[in-house]
Amino acid sequence: MARQPKNPFHPGEILLEEFLEPARMTQAALAERLGWTAARLNELIKGKRGISAASALDLADALGTSPKLWMNLQATYDLDKAEKARRVA
Repeated sequence: MARQPKNPFHPGEILLEEFLEPARMTQAALAERLGWTAARLNELIKGKRGISAASALDLADALGTSPKLWMNLQATYDLDKAEKARRVA
């Protein structure tokens, strides 16, 4: 199995710390740019919601990234959670 980060971050945390904060952009401003509700964006940032293919496309368009970045972040996070749950079971 390929090496994975020891504790991958949720994509919402990456969005906040690597995109919003450096750009000094508010969640409300990004939500408007994305065409999302502020609640939807906040749920993503808080880790209560994951990245779907559609949201990956929205984020890529709004932030000048690739949709694969967001999908890979989510997949890495999900795999880590599943591996930890399997070890506990």
